[in-house]
Amino acid sequence: MRHLIRRKAEAWILLAAWILNGRNAHRAAVVSRRDNNDMHSMAGQLEAIAKRINQNYT
Repeated sequence: MRHLIRRKAEAWILLAAWILNGRNAHRAAVVSRRDNNDMHSMAGQLEAIAKRINQNYT
């Protein structure tokens, strides 16, 4: 059961990272460069968290 919950949490985190990376528009008029960079860094942090979950926090 714990494995299932951990895998679900990892999947949700990776989905959030994918959404943030998908919003990384090239010089869109509605997204500032700072917000664009922040979204990209947040996606990277979420992917790192998902990787740690996958490796059982080793």
